[in-house]
Amino acid sequence: MLNIIFKILIIYITLLSSNVYGSSQNKIVVKVQNQIITSYELKNKIKLILFLSNQELNQQNINMTKNSAIKNLINYKIKKEELIKFKISASENAVNNQLENIYDKFQTDSSGFKKIFENQGLNIDFYLDEIRTELSWQSLIFKLYNDKIDIDDNAVNKELNEIIQNQKNIEEIKLAEIEIILESDSKDTDRVNELLNQIKILGFENAAIKFSTSPSALDGGEIGWVNLNALSSNIKNLINDLKIGEISKPLIQSNSAMFFKVLEKRNIDSDNIDQEKLRETIISGMKNDLFNLYSNSHLSKLKNDAFISFKN
Repeated sequence: MLNIIFKILIIYITLLSSNVYGSSQNKIVVKVQNQIITSYELKNKIKLILFLSNQELNQQNINMTKNSAIKNLINYKIKKEELIKFKISASENAVNNQLENIYDKFQTDSSGFKKIFENQGLNIDFYLDEIRTELSWQSLIFKLYNDKIDIDDNAVNKELNEIIQNQKNIEEIKLAEIEIILESDSKDTDRVNELLNQIKILGFENAAIKFSTSPSALDGGEIGWVNLNALSSNIKNLINDLKIGEISKPLIQSNSAMFFKVLEKRNIDSDNIDQEKLRETIISGMKNDLFNLYSNSHLSKLKNDAFISFKN
C-alpha cells in the first residue's frame, strides 16, 4: 500500500499548479487520517526547506522541493496522530534545549530568530510545532520500545577492553548523517543515487535539512563527537578511512539508507580516558542504533495502515 500511496503522490505533485504561490486561497490538499495538510502549510514548508538549505526561492527550486515537502508533511501528520493517540508530549526542557541549539546556530536569540522568520515570510509556529512533534516522537519510541532494547553486557565489556588494549590514542570523530526511508521496491537505488546527487549540488548540511528523516536534520545532520570504536561495525567500516570532509558510501539497512560525513577528528590518550564514560558511550551508541530501527519501522507501519487522501 505504501508504494501505491507514493506513486499517487508523485502524480498528484505533478498535477499541482506550477506556481504554488499563484493562489491566495487556503484549501486542504492532503488528508492524513484525521489530520489535514493545507495549501498554506505546503507553501510554508517549501519556503522553509529552501531557506534552511540556503536555496534561492525561485520556481525551479519550488518545483524540485514539492515532493520532499509533501513527504515531510505526511510524516509529520502521521506522527502527530500517533502522539495524540498515546497522549505523549516532549518536556519543555527538551524543547528549550533544542531551540537554544538552533538559536546558537543562527547566532541570535529567541526574538532575533522570530525576526528572521518574519523577514522570510515564514510561519514560526509551524516550525516550532515540528520541533516539538519530533522530540515527542522520540519520547514515544522510547516508551514503546525501551523494554525491547537488550544490550549484552559481555559485548559492551569486550568492545571496551578492545578499545583500551589496542589503542594508546583513542580516535574521536565529529560526524554528520543523512537518513532516508526506503520503500523496498525497484526505485530504492534511484532514491539513493538522487540523494547523493543532491548532496553534491546542495552540500551535505543543506541536503540533510532538506531530505533527512533523522532528528539530526534539525541540526544539518550533525550528531556530534563519537568514539570511532564505539560505533557499530557497519558504520565504523564505512567511515574508518575517511578524511575530514569526506562522505561515506551509503549504509543500506532494512528500511533506510544513511550517508555519513566526517567533520572533524581528534585523538585522546587512552591513559586519560574515563572508562565508565566510554562504556556509557558504547551502550548509548548501541541503543541509538536500535531505537532508529524501531522508529523507522514504526513509522513505515503507520504509513502502510494510514488512509491518505489527495485533494484536487
